[in-house]
Amino acid sequence: MLKIRWALAALSLAASTALASTSAHATDVTLWVRTSSGAVLQGLADHYNAKHSDKITVTQITAEQMVPKLGAAIAGGEPPDGAVLDLIYLPTFAAAEGLEDITEFAKSRSYFQAMSPSHIRLATYGDKIYGVPALPDASIIAYNTDLFQKAGLDPNKAPASLEEIAADAKKITALGNETYGFYFVANSGSWLIYDFLPHLWAAGADILSEDGRTATVDTPAFRETVAAYRDMQKAGAIHPTSRSGNGNNAVEAFASGKVGVLMTGSYIVNLLTSKYPDVKFAVAPIPGPKGGVSSFAGGDTLAVMKGISEEKKKVLLDFVDFYMSPEEQVYITKESGMPSRTDLAADAYASFDKRNLVAYDVLSKARTPYTFSSDELFVSRTGPFLNLIQGTIFGDDVDGAIKKAQEDFTKILERTNP
Repeated sequence: MLKIRWALAALSLAASTALASTSAHATDVTLWVRTSSGAVLQGLADHYNAKHSDKITVTQITAEQMVPKLGAAIAGGEPPDGAVLDLIYLPTFAAAEGLEDITEFAKSRSYFQAMSPSHIRLATYGDKIYGVPALPDASIIAYNTDLFQKAGLDPNKAPASLEEIAADAKKITALGNETYGFYFVANSGSWLIYDFLPHLWAAGADILSEDGRTATVDTPAFRETVAAYRDMQKAGAIHPTSRSGNGNNAVEAFASGKVGVLMTGSYIVNLLTSKYPDVKFAVAPIPGPKGGVSSFAGGDTLAVMKGISEEKKKVLLDFVDFYMSPEEQVYITKESGMPSRTDLAADAYASFDKRNLVAYDVLSKARTPYTFSSDELFVSRTGPFLNLIQGTIFGDDVDGAIKKAQEDFTKILERTNP
């Protein structure tokens, strides 16, 4: 993981530069966003700019470059005024003293209790809040109702547990004709924290402690989850490209009508209805091995950079109030599928596919790993999390894979915890 420990002198320079720019005239603020969220944020900025003399200038940064570029900009004393970041990186930037404390603002909002809980949790460090939700998403399952019916399953009843998914997947696979019961993206750590970890959370377990400083790999919930996956793998019920494919492969496989259950995200509803209208499907929360539901709270959080002028801070926080308004929440829903507030379901989805509500409703139960070393632990192609999943599901030594993952997690945490 990129180490973003910059000198206090650089922060002082950033603060003095920002303060020197204070003006009685209209204030322009710069906002860095990931390209994956760029179109929606640009649209929101356009709406804001059309109604205010102050202006939001959006700069799009490729997702892979956002963290290193932002870290370098802060270290060099020339950061943007604000950034819309993948929420999983908020603890790292907050711990490195790169973000502005906006606790008072956040807690004073009438919609504070309606903000995605996991986004607020990841934006909290040392009992202070350093960011607010911008464009959240959540992980869910999609299942092909035609295949369920053909396999003698109730197409109107979502699987209530992972063990039930495994049983259903084997029945669907038995239909033959290159039909498979289950698809998950197994070769990407980013995908696996998105759609595998919710099984553990639904069972009340986790792979990290609440404060993110200790590994808790070996739990009954983890072993039960792995057992269900291994059961499907042994039965040949997992699509053959699951192990080596990517997210695009997953959508294409499901859209072909040859996959029964797909581990996916909230975007799937709008994507399938717009590009693959003939696919008959339903969606549901991700279940635990024996029951319960959860989800990965993903997406973006807006943070204010430390040391900017009060005028610029005021504009950025005014922009937050603006995009949190019911009108703009409807716009966000139309463009990206999920608004930032959990109390606007009726307004936000009145004109859209009601299946979106499944992900929207589970957002209050969704979680995200709280960690200062996300890339090393979870994202890296050679990291311990990806090796853990590959080893326990597709390998021959479950105990050995778990033991090694616990050791590797611990080494990284001991080195990277602030």
